Amino acid sequence: MRTNPLAFAATAPIETVPFSSLEGVIEAGGPGLQLDKLPAGVVAGNTLIDYSGTASDEMRSAVSLAMVFAGRVAAKQVGKDAPEDEWLAAYQTALGQLGFSVGGTAMQRARFSKKGLLVHNAIIPFLTIALGGAGVGPVILAALHNLQEMDKDRPWVTLFDRESRRHESRELHFAAIASDSTTTTIRHVIARLAYEATTTNVLFLKIDDVTAEFESATTQIIGNNQLLATIAPKLRERMEQDIGGYIATVGDI
Repeated sequence: MRTNPLAFAATAPIETVPFSSLEGVIEAGGPGLQLDKLPAGVVAGNTLIDYSGTASDEMRSAVSLAMVFAGRVAAKQVGKDAPEDEWLAAYQTALGQLGFSVGGTAMQRARFSKKGLLVHNAIIPFLTIALGGAGVGPVILAALHNLQEMDKDRPWVTLFDRESRRHESRELHFAAIASDSTTTTIRHVIARLAYEATTTNVLFLKIDDVTAEFESATTQIIGNNQLLATIAPKLRERMEQDIGGYIATVGDI
């Protein structure tokens, strides 16, 4: 049974996180976060988002809020120790309750062909294909290409890594967003790497025989622009106190 999206936005329970765990992101997201003027590269919750196909500031803000909200609903519903697939199902269900049309998810297993590369470099060829070709997701690909050791402490990297550590494996979420006058389409891609817990930031993990295998999931998600614009203020109101700990701008690429 589908809930009215505005009612769901107003009443669905969401995960709460201790303020101390938001340090390193909240400073960049709090007073300095301009939700109404997000750049083409953003991390929202656990997802590195490319908005280069979405010129609308309103849609950039609305989609970011919706994806963060759906993630927090899922975390509250299934708990932080739930299996990855259970969390993903709850996340996609929450997006559906917010009015998105969520297509089927294509799952496949694969291997990184080159060993010794850091994850952020090794993942690029896979993402190029999964996002739909070299012309899709240029901001995501540029952000990964340009990562250096000095970037480890940047707020968006801190946020992305924190949200990727929810499960026994590490899930890297990416999304390329495209909007026209009526709809917004999300090409959502997950790369799931299995490896033992480590303090290493997942983007800077070196691929070896243990981490070479991964599982991928690709889903197309479509939202109605008018509906997104309607529910966005309520989502913002629900998360106003700590939204800076969940959204960070990638900045200049």
